[in-house]
This record gives sequence, C-alpha cells and structure tokens, in this order.
Amino acid sequence: MDILDTTQACLLNWESGGDEECRKLVFGPHSNPRDADANATLTTVYHALLSSTLLSWPAKKSLSVDAVIAFVQSVLDHLPSSSAPSEKSPNVVAFGEILVDIIWAIDSELEEIVGDTKNAATTAEQGTVSPATVDQVVKVKGNAETDKLTIESAVRRLLSIGVLDPDMCRERLDLALVANIGLVADKLAFERKEIRTRTALFYKQNKFNLLREESEGYSKLTAELTSGLGPPHSASTGYPSESIETIEARARPTWERTLGLIGYFDLDPNRVLDIILDVFSVHLATHHSFFLSLLSFSPWGNQTRRGVKQEEMNVEPSPEQYRGKSLTEVLKIAEAQSGAHLNDVDSSNARVLAQVLGFKFTYYLSPDVAETVPRNLYLMTAILIREGFLRLEDLYCHIGPTDEQMAAHHKAYLDNVEARIAGAKVSQLAMAAPLESGGPSASKARPVAASEPKKEEPREPPNQKLGLLHALLAVGALRPAIAVLSKFPWMVDAYPEIADLMLRILKHSVSPLYDIVAGPKDKAASFTKPRPRYGAAGVVPAPERRPYLTLWAPTPPCTSTLDFVFFFPDWVRRIPLCTSYDDLADVLEPLMRFVGLHISRDPAFLGKFLRIGRQHMLTTITIDPETKKPVGSPDPNSPVRLFWFKIIRLYLFPALPLIRGSAVCTAEVWNIVRQFETTLRWQLYGEWKSTTYKTHPELRVRQVQTDRESKGILRRLSHNTIDALSGTVAKLAHSNPCIFFTNAVNQIMAYDNLAGVVIQALNHSTIMGFDVLLYIILEAFANPNKDRVKDDGVNTTDWLQSLASFTGMLFRRYSTDFSPLLHYVVHQLHGGQSTDIVVFRELIWKMAGIQPLPSLSDSQVIAMAGGPTLRIEAVASSARGARLDPGDAVHKGPQRLGKALLDSSLALPLLIQVAQQRQACVFRAPDAHLKSLASLFDTTHGVLLQYLELLTTPSIITPEDYANKVVPPLSELNEKYGICAPVCMQIYRPILNKALLAAALALQEKERVASEEAEKRLKAALTAKREPNASASRVASPNPVETSANGEASEAKPSAAEAQQMDVSMELADGVLTSPPENPWLPELYPYFEEVKKIAPGNASEVIGPGFYLTFWQMSTYDLSPPTAKYDEECATLRTLSRTEDTLSLQADRSMDRAKRATAGTHREKRNRINAIVAMLGQELKEQAAARSFTIKRLAREKQHWFSHNPKAATLAQCIIEYCLQPRCLISPMDADFCAQFIKVIHMQGTPGFSTLMCYDKLLGDHVKVVVFSCSEYEARNYGRFLSGILTDISKWCQDEQLFLQENRTKSGGNTVFLPGLQLRWAPTPKPVISQEDLITWNDFKQVVRKWHRKLNKSLVECIESGEFMHIYNAIVVLKEILPVFPVASVSEFAGASLARSVERFLEKEERGDLKILGRAYYASLKKREPVWAVPHPHPKVACVSFARGATFLNYSSHIASACVCFESGNALYAKREAAS
Repeated sequence: MDILDTTQACLLNWESGGDEECRKLVFGPHSNPRDADANATLTTVYHALLSSTLLSWPAKKSLSVDAVIAFVQSVLDHLPSSSAPSEKSPNVVAFGEILVDIIWAIDSELEEIVGDTKNAATTAEQGTVSPATVDQVVKVKGNAETDKLTIESAVRRLLSIGVLDPDMCRERLDLALVANIGLVADKLAFERKEIRTRTALFYKQNKFNLLREESEGYSKLTAELTSGLGPPHSASTGYPSESIETIEARARPTWERTLGLIGYFDLDPNRVLDIILDVFSVHLATHHSFFLSLLSFSPWGNQTRRGVKQEEMNVEPSPEQYRGKSLTEVLKIAEAQSGAHLNDVDSSNARVLAQVLGFKFTYYLSPDVAETVPRNLYLMTAILIREGFLRLEDLYCHIGPTDEQMAAHHKAYLDNVEARIAGAKVSQLAMAAPLESGGPSASKARPVAASEPKKEEPREPPNQKLGLLHALLAVGALRPAIAVLSKFPWMVDAYPEIADLMLRILKHSVSPLYDIVAGPKDKAASFTKPRPRYGAAGVVPAPERRPYLTLWAPTPPCTSTLDFVFFFPDWVRRIPLCTSYDDLADVLEPLMRFVGLHISRDPAFLGKFLRIGRQHMLTTITIDPETKKPVGSPDPNSPVRLFWFKIIRLYLFPALPLIRGSAVCTAEVWNIVRQFETTLRWQLYGEWKSTTYKTHPELRVRQVQTDRESKGILRRLSHNTIDALSGTVAKLAHSNPCIFFTNAVNQIMAYDNLAGVVIQALNHSTIMGFDVLLYIILEAFANPNKDRVKDDGVNTTDWLQSLASFTGMLFRRYSTDFSPLLHYVVHQLHGGQSTDIVVFRELIWKMAGIQPLPSLSDSQVIAMAGGPTLRIEAVASSARGARLDPGDAVHKGPQRLGKALLDSSLALPLLIQVAQQRQACVFRAPDAHLKSLASLFDTTHGVLLQYLELLTTPSIITPEDYANKVVPPLSELNEKYGICAPVCMQIYRPILNKALLAAALALQEKERVASEEAEKRLKAALTAKREPNASASRVASPNPVETSANGEASEAKPSAAEAQQMDVSMELADGVLTSPPENPWLPELYPYFEEVKKIAPGNASEVIGPGFYLTFWQMSTYDLSPPTAKYDEECATLRTLSRTEDTLSLQADRSMDRAKRATAGTHREKRNRINAIVAMLGQELKEQAAARSFTIKRLAREKQHWFSHNPKAATLAQCIIEYCLQPRCLISPMDADFCAQFIKVIHMQGTPGFSTLMCYDKLLGDHVKVVVFSCSEYEARNYGRFLSGILTDISKWCQDEQLFLQENRTKSGGNTVFLPGLQLRWAPTPKPVISQEDLITWNDFKQVVRKWHRKLNKSLVECIESGEFMHIYNAIVVLKEILPVFPVASVSEFAGASLARSVERFLEKEERGDLKILGRAYYASLKKREPVWAVPHPHPKVACVSFARGATFLNYSSHIASACVCFESGNALYAKREAAS
C-alpha cells in the first residue's frame, strides 16, 4: 500500500487510533527530512492532512485546523531533544520548508480555482450557461474563498508555534497570502521595492573600464599569479617541495594582491576567476597545491580545506568499519578518514565556479572549434571536485553530450560490436579480390576513375563526460565517478581505459590484504630496472632514469631515460583499503561490479586477487596438522564458498576468454575452482558454455572469433603441424576451453583419426583445461539427441566408439582426475544404459593396455598359465611389459587407473555393474537378431574379463587391496548383487590363489628348514657312529642316536610332522592311498565352505560337495601346468634384448652427435627395466613351481573326501559337467584348457567315485548341439578349444595302448593299482580295490571313442544342415577349433567325408555372406587335411575286403555292446544304438 492510501485510511479512523498510526508513519521521515524518500513521504502526508481541512477537495473524513495543528505539535514534541523546535534544529527547519512548499502549492491551486470561477461567471452573464451550472460555479467560488481563509488561519497558527520561519514565508509564499497573515506591513510599498530590485538585478549592466581592464589589469594579474608559484613539486614523488603552511603563507598575500588588482582596475571577478583557472591548468602538474590554497582563500573556495596537513597521523582502522555498509557509505568512511568534508560545499560559490568551467567546456563543443579538450582541463576540474570547490551536479549540465545523446553513443558501440561479429564470421580470404593474370592485357594501363572530391565529415563533438570521468578516476574522486558510472555502466565496455583506471584503484585497495596473505618476501630486482653492462673498462653501471611528472593515468611504462610519475600522488588517500577477508565482499566486490569482465585487462591485479581467494577458501577447510591434508568436507553453504562461487560466475569465467592465452591466470583460477566439488564445478562450466558468452557484447565477439580460430586450427592440425600449432591450441584451451574443446570433440566424433593428433597437441594445456575437456566429453556422451546404437539395435555407433577411444588415450597420456568419468559409467550402467560399457572398455584398453578378448595364439595361451609378469610379456609386452617405451612408462597410466578406482571407491560398483550387465544384456534387446545379441554378450563379457585382469594385476592393484578394498564376501556377491556362481568364483579366485600361494611358500620354507635340520641330525648321527666316545660332547642333536640290543646304531626317528610329510611324499611318489587326516581341507579354504553352499547352483553342493566345487573353481592352469619352457624362452629373449640395449647405450655414449648421446639414458633405462623383469620372471617360476607342488599334494590329500558321500556316478558326472566344466570352459581359452586338463588330473589322481569314461561320454554326447546353439562366437571358440583338449587326450590313449595302460594304473609298494576312472561297472559303494576286469579294455575303448566321434559328427552336421544362423556359425567355429583332432580317419572312417559333403551342400545353398565366408574358410582348411580324415582307396578285392570289414565291424559291435551294457550298469541303450547303426 502506498503512502497516500495509508494516510487516507488513517483519516477514516482518526478518532479511533488513526492519528497514532499517522504519527508512526511520519516519525521516521522526520528524523531525516532532507532525504529524498523522507521528503516525499512528509509532503504526501501533510498535503493530505491540510487538504482534509478544505472544502474544495471533498474527502471521506474532514479534519479541523485545530486537529491538524495539534497533530503537528504532537509529532514535534515526540521527536528527540536535538530536534525540538525550540532549538531550531536542521530537521525542524527542513520540515518548515516542506510545509511552506505545501502551503504555496495549495494556495496556487485555490487561486486557479477562483480565476476559473470568475471566467465562468463572465460566461454566465452572457446567458450561455444553464442555471444549475451557475449555482455550481457560485458554490465552488465560495468554497475556494473559504479555503483561502482556512489556509491563512493555519499559517498563522504554524507561525505562532514556531514551525514556520517568517523569512521563508516572505521568500516563497504569494504576496497576497503574506500580506493577509501580517508578515508585510505595506503591501503596495513591498511590491514597488520588489520591482526595483528585480530590475537592478536582471536588466542593469555593471560599468567596467574595459580599456584599463584589457591593457594592464589582467597582465598584472597573470604576472602576480606566476610570480607566487614557488618551487615545483618533487618529480620523484609528486608531492610539494614545501610544507603546506609555507604554500598557504605565500598564497594568502597573492590573493590579497589579486583583490587589490580587482578593485584598482575594476576587473570583472568572473574573468579573474577564468584567468586563475587558465594559469592553474597550465601549471597543474607542478603547482596544483599552490592554486588549491589560493582558491581556498577566494570567495569561490572551500574554506574547510585551509589547514590541511600534508601528512596526517595514521590511525589504525577498525576491521569492522566496512561491515554491512553500502558502497556509498564505504566511500564516505574512506573520505572521512582522509579528512575530506565534501558535504560542506558552498552551493552558491560552487555554482559560480561551475558556470565558469562550463563556459570553457561549452567552447569545445562548438562544431567550429577543431581543438580537443585539453587533458589538464579535465584533471583540474576533477581535482576541484575532489577537493570540494564545486559539485559534479553543478557542472554536469554544462558538459556534453547530453544524457539523451549518450544513448546514441551506446548504440554506436553496439553497432560496432555487431560489425565486428559479422567481420569475424566472414573469411578475409574470401573477401579479397581475385589475383590478376600475368598476360599482356594485364600490362595495359587501366583508365583511372575520376576521384570525387572528399566531403569533409562534420567533426564529432567530444565526449566530455568520458573525459571528466577519466579524470575523476585518475585523481581518486570515487564518489562522483561512481555516480557517472552508475548512470552509464556501458562506458566501461565502450571505453576500456575507464576499466584500466578502475583496476588501478582496485589494485591499490587490495594491496594491504595481499601483503598480509602473501607475507614478507624479498623483493627481487625488477625487470623494469636496467642492469649493469660489461664494457671495455669493466662493469658499466646502468644509467639512472630521470623522474618525470605526467598527467597520464595509469602511468605509462618507463623508457630508457625517463621514469614517469603521476603528478597527483594523493589520489590514493580516499580509496577504501581491504585489510581483512570480510572487506572483499564489502569493499572490493562492489567496486568490481563497475569493471565486470574487464578485470582481464590487468593480470597483476587478477593474480593478487586470485591468490587471496585461494587462501580465503582454505579457511573453510580443516587441515590435519600432521598430514597437512584436508579432514572432512567443507560446508557447501559457507558464506565464503558462496561468495567465491559468485565471483567465479560473474567475474572470473567471463574475464578468462578475454585473456589471450595466459596459463598463469588459468592456473590461478583453477586453484579456486578445484576447491569446489565436481557438481558445482560442472555447473559453472555449463553456465560458461551455454549462457556466459551471451551476456556481454565483448564475449559475443570473442565467441565468434574463437569458434572460427578453433575450427581453422583443427582443419590444419596433423602430425606434421603439431609442433607449430600446439602453442596456438594451448592459448585457446587456456582462455576459451569450452568453445575449443566442443569443436575438437565434435571433430573427433566425426573423424576418429584426429584423436591422436589432438591429444599430442594438448601438451601445454592446464589441469583446468583437462577438467573442462572431461566435462565436454561427458556432455557429449550424455547427449540424448544422439543415437547410441546402430540400426541393428546392439552395436554401438561410430561416434561413441571414437569418443570412447579418444577418452582412453587422453587419460593415458595426461595425469588428470578422471573419477567423474568412472562415476558416469557407474550411473549409466546402473540405469540400464549398457552401450556406455564401451567407454569403460576403451578406458581400460588405452590406459592399462589390457585388450578385451584378444585373439591369442596357442603359444600365448600356454604362457597365460604363468604368473602375472609372464602373462604381460606374452600378450602385451609393448603396452605394459619390458618392451614398453620409456616415454609411455613415465605416464604410469595403469597405476593411475588403479589408484583412481580405489580412491573413488568405484572399483566394486563397476565390477558389480559389469557383471550384472553381462547377465542381463541379452534380455534388454529382445527384438535384436541372435547374432547381434551374441556380439553384445561377447562385448560385455570381454569387458568383465578385461576389468578382472586390471584388478588382479599386482603392479596396478595389490592383492591386499583387491581382497580388502574391492571384493565383498563371496556370498554377498551372489545373494545381494545377484551375480551367478561361475562369475563369483572367477572374481574370488585371485584372493584364494594368493592365500594358497602364501601357504605354499610357507610350506616350502618349512620343508627347507626341516630338511636342513634332518640333514644336521643325520650328520650328527654319522659322526656319533664314527666316534662313539665323543658323541656326547660333539653331537648337539635333540634326538640322540639310539643303539639296539646288538650294539648297532639306528637312525633317529622322524617327528610326527616329518612322518606325515614323508607319508604325503611317498603317497605322491608311489601312489599309495594313505589314510587321510581328520580334517583334510586347507585352513585357507575351509572357512569358505559355508559360503560355497549358499552360492552353489542347483544341487551342486549336495552332489558334488563344497570341497570339490571350491577346489575346481579355485584352481587354474597356473596350478596344474607351469609353462617352464615359456619362462625360459621369454627370459632368453629379454636377455638378448637387454644386451642390445646395453650395446646401443655404449654406442650413444661414445657418439660425436649430441642428439645421439642424449639417447644413452633412454637405452640404459630400457636395459634396467628389462633386467628387472627378467629377475621377476625367475622369481615367478620358483613361486609357481612351489604352488604346483603344493597343489598336487593337496589334491592327493583331498581326493579321498571329495565324494565320500558316495553319489551316483552318472549323477556326479552330470553335475560336474553342468556346474563346473560346462560354465567354465566357455569363459576363456585358458579356462577351456584348464577344464580339459582337470579331467585328466583327477583321473590320474585316481579320484574315488569319479568316472572319467562317463564324463567323456556325456561331454561328447548329443548335448553338443544344444551347447553350440546357446553360445556366442567367443564362447563357441572356447568350447571348441575345450573339445579339442578332450579329443587330444582321448586320441593319445586311442593311438598308444602302452600309454593307455600306463595312465590308467600306478605302482604302490611294488603292486599295481588300477585307477577307477575307466570302470565299466559302478557299485553304490566304490570298491576299495579295483581289478583289471573292472576296467574297459583298450580295444573296447577305441570303439567307444569311435562312437563319440560319430555322435560329435552327427551333432555338428545337424547344426550345419539346420539352416539356423547360430547353429551354423558356432558349429563352424567349433569345427575350426577341433580340426587338428577331428575328423580323423583312424578313429572314424566316414566322419570326414560326411562332414565334407555337408559343408559342400551348405556352401551351394547358403546366401548369407558372413556364413558363406566362414564356411569357405573352414572348407579350405578341411580339404588341406583330407589325407588325415579321408578313407584310403579300397583294394581291388572289393568283396573280400568288404566282407572282412563287415565281419570285423560286427565283431567289434558285439564287444562294444557288451561293454556298454556294463558301462550303464545294466542299461542296454548303447548296445541298441550300435546294433541299429
């Protein structure tokens, strides 16, 4: 509600409390009636109150004059004592002036009403108005006359109580009203006196002697002024050479003599003032103190300036002096501290001085004047304003352009900006004229067009407001300068020199705080000071520069001979200084608002400000005094952090694009930005990228320029131009990272071959640049408008693949924080966006050198059974191993990736998400083709294996960190996160292997110590035997030699532990099945049995048992077959490479070429790295040998207890295949090899209850077709490798009877013990002793193998002939893997021919290109092996041979039938099938 409505409401309820409400309304404004808002409130309220006593303006509630007077009296009585009317305080005087103005306004309106009624009465006499109107006019006239009497009564009452001043009433009120209330005795006489006075004041000209005035008076005046100047100011400081008292003592007589000249020569005082100002402006730089003192004694001067001391006592300012103050109040406090009293300016004298200066400025506005306004005139005027001789308001109306014309200047600036933007968008080469040809026609002279006479453009009038503003800022007159800037804030943009002056002020304001923050520092020699030179006579000292007072601000840089000093050193006295961090918000930031993004023009100030900001931000962080690291997280709502967040948004980021490539400023800005969390940082980047460039005209220009520059650089960027353009790239990345990196990322998404070039070109980028680049990359990744998959719905698009590859290469090369990228991947995978797994894949691949699903040769697969070092050397030696380039080794990409995963606590979430994606990815694209689904599954599965390889590499993440910081409990993986048991065991295997390796090494050490102790005891026993008398003194064995009854010495008995150890050794050596200990399980594995029971699928824990299940999934080829040959081969290769590097190092050291000598260190570094890896390989081989020995002992001990619960042999074989062999053989080639080897190992161990024959029969049975269909391409390749391993072992037995017999029996105590794996009959309880009759014979085994080959051939042929894509594709993949062992004519005569015919028919009919290409490749390989699988040509005696073969086949069939009957425990299934075939 506004003031008038509130007053009307108070009038309506005047008797019931309205007067009190009205009194409260005016009480506050009465305390400061000179304030504009208070003045307006008082005027409104009292005008309404006085109007309510009148009849001419009818109101809802009328008051009497007495009530109004009583109200005024009560208000004045309740004011503080200093404002009581008896004391005539300034507030009461000001209130009286307001009342006089209100009364004058009401009286004037009443006079107009009376005049209007008289005109209406004249019209009524002519009879043109109706009687009703006449009555209305008469009534209005009567009311107006009554109201005039009421006003007269109110004025008398107000005069009587002392509210109104009689002189003020005589001056401002109408003469008739003044006469009626008795303030003028004779009205007519007063009127005549007024007329005479006005005539003398306005129409009579003073008589001066112009002749004397021109000839002598002014010349004497000039001479008098120049003769009293005194010595000039010091050129080194700008201060006067004399004290202020001496200058005033000389200025006072000068002014007195000037007064004498004015009186003697009748000089015009205004002209005298004009001459004084002219002389003042000429001697401004050297004698301004004298002229200021001179003017202070004149009528135009500021009397309060007299007695100002040059140096005043320094008073320590209060730290809280600026707290919560507005900028105006802050500037007033600073002026008061400097001794200034600008509010005491004499308005009448200042107006005269302003008019004289105004004439000077107006002269230069004339279009006929070609001169520019002198700088000293602006500076003199600014000093006069600063020292209180005149006010800016008095001079403002005299300088141009007007406020309306300033809008045209603003529009011209904006038009210039648009022109610059348009010019930046157009290529200058396209605008150039075409080149002239070199033909003869070109040599002919062209007619020259007649030049038109140039029209002289009218001179643009000078912008005197700009000049005066420049001068005010130069001399430190902040308040008037801020007033002009507040009215025209765009002047800082259009005229950057204004920003330079404001920055000069800001730099001085922040200096005290910077000195406190930075601390005392030894000032080094400035680069601006010349240094001594060496000459013929020795060291020649540098010439001293001569100080020179200048009017320019900021001070120009010095020259070789001159050192410029600003003439007015007192410009700093009234600038508010920052002495605490709180002053940044109260003093510095309000001043910075007028500069805005132009703080970029002074890197020195910006550097100081940013260093202060860095220390200010550190106050919000708790630092541990011991570790010097932050403790906890700072409060995001801290006022300090909010303040600097605003500073970054409003000043730093808008200013950075205007700084042309300053890495120092960017680094200082980053020191503040990095202290905010990633969300807030990227919020700033998003605003910077999308909004900031549109908020300012200069930023719009810079945006267009940078966009064009960046695109031009990216077009020219190549491997040949990296060195030339990397500096330009860095400059753009320093100042405009959002624009440059956005264009670079867009180019990389379109052209993947640009990624490496851009990464190399970013050599000089800052950490902030990489942080912005990561934001741009993630913004591109998260762009919802881009398709992430191709039309098949599964495969990722090219842009996503290119950008992911670029991201991985970027973070491998540069060490910067990429944890936000890991967070992004986790969130995307958690949200079901499986396509973003490619980002994680490329990050691991490029940073750690771990390739997803690499195509390994057989030699590499064998090497993968070794330790981590051998695996790296076999697969990725150039990316992570000994052959890694030293330049890449410095980056430590794998280690940084591992550290980032651990520090961000994202290792486990990523592992869980990738494992879950592997299980769920095929269900999230139900409409996709099976081929696409298989490809998607392989991609996800490859990332899982890739990530596990990363996590389990000891050089990246230590085994302790993997066990304690990454992997949760085993059961939690399955129950909480829903990960299937095979993957859970795959994840947990490294932890178990590490524990078992430690146990193996401990056992090896224990055995070594025990062996040494046994050897010592044996030596002691032998010594005692030779020297029985000295045995007591020489033998120190704890088990002395015992002598039998016949006097013969016997060996000492081993201890219980040694006996047990010897039993195990004998058991391993001779195959003796010793009685197991009470608890055969390893203490490292036994605690996991309960967790295994929880995660084991189906009835695995009941049938197989946790012991066997955990053993199977814990072991790997590492435990079964150490690749000793690969260790030796790799060590030999590396030693040769080391010798080569050593030779190259010696050659480089002895070379005459400096560049070649510089490479010696690189070669030595390579040699040392290779030697270290050779030593690691040797240690690994020793550890693996110990682990294998430990594993064999362990298997021999545990095998008796795996199936002690006596499950059925068929059920056991089926569960082992379903829950162990089948899931694991599909995971990787190494796991496929392990599964094939594991069957052979547990067979060779003679595991009770395990039927090797039944296991092979089920693996090579009819279910092959189902497995082939359900596999992806990678799984099919692994499955084929598994089948190849099985068939290889079987073929060895099938081809060599001695090997068959040897590997199915063993010797124990001289007795032959048969292994139970190839039993034909399985009783409910396993037999303790196996006889030869219980085992299948070699001939029968060959027939079984032939049956397996036929079944395998039949399954694969059916897959090929099915016509279904996955059946065909995977069947051919499996066939390629088992080609060395299948088909083979020696086992199955017709399998090869049948398979070849099937493939031929398939190739004739197939139209799908990928299948046809794959089939042709396999068919070509198959034909190459035709001699192996083809049936030999028949003998000429066809009938006999056929009969013989038929007889033989029938004979074998009868044997096989009987064997299979026993094999299935009475079931005749196999016999029927063989008879049918």
